[in-house]
Amino acid sequence: MSKEAGRRGLSGKPFMQDLRKGLLSSLLQRVQDDSSLDMEIRQEYINIYYRGGNLLRVNKNKNGPGYSAYFEAKYGPSIKHILPDANISSSDDAARWLSTFPVMKNAMDLWFGEHPKAERASQQMVVYENNVSPWAGATDYFIVDIEYDNHKGARFDLVALRWDSTVTARKLQREYLPILTAVELKTGDGALKGDAGLLEHYRQWEEFFADPCQLNNFKQEMLNVLKQKRDLGLIPALENNPNEIVRVADRIDVVFLLANHDPASSKLVGAVDDILREQKKNPSNIIIKFGVANFLGFGLYSQNILSVEDFRCRI
Repeated sequence: MSKEAGRRGLSGKPFMQDLRKGLLSSLLQRVQDDSSLDMEIRQEYINIYYRGGNLLRVNKNKNGPGYSAYFEAKYGPSIKHILPDANISSSDDAARWLSTFPVMKNAMDLWFGEHPKAERASQQMVVYENNVSPWAGATDYFIVDIEYDNHKGARFDLVALRWDSTVTARKLQREYLPILTAVELKTGDGALKGDAGLLEHYRQWEEFFADPCQLNNFKQEMLNVLKQKRDLGLIPALENNPNEIVRVADRIDVVFLLANHDPASSKLVGAVDDILREQKKNPSNIIIKFGVANFLGFGLYSQNILSVEDFRCRI
């Protein structure tokens, strides 16, 4: 895969090696051992998320060996004086950052108490339940990325891979191809309409996915991130599956996940009807779907991912 500006992935072997067995391995091990954390791969750096917020960012130094670590100042300006030096050039440096995680987490707990981010927290829960939890291997989706933005019209809360939990599918038999899925997560009814509403997202995605070149680049980018996350053991639900995904289906699905909708509100009906009218007026190749809860969980199962028409009948 050719390297382009803005595309996610760790291009050099040293970064991957340092995460797996080198000076950053203790950070990776902590994420693997601590279910409250989530490590995501960015463009030549990693983010470690806690409660949907960025606990630690680690960049490869451009002009020298080693790495640089950053804790977002907004979460805890009062603890700035006890944070380790940003430079990580040895395993001891990484250990010093690890020893500060409890204090950093506490600062974030207090910040989120004053500035609730329910959608971000739910987003990380989706990652946990489909990639990490004891039942993740039985779900039909795995999360490849969160907070995706290529600055070309593609902004997704999550990017998932639909890989059905049947034997045929998991062994990639009979020419089965997994399906990349863009996911938008909404918490409450406040953002169902308007500039950040369902219809506006639909229009943006329609424009982005209409470009075959951008669509192909997106697929290759996500396949690369998926491979690197599997190599790092960041999707434990796939640890015992040796089958490598090198191709995905031609189509891309788009799924809305709506948390804590008020059944007494008419906003959701109106937002879904807006999409149906838009589809009728301007037919599109985008396949819009809606996820429904599996007995209150965030596990994603194909049986509970409904077409927009079927979803409209349920509400």
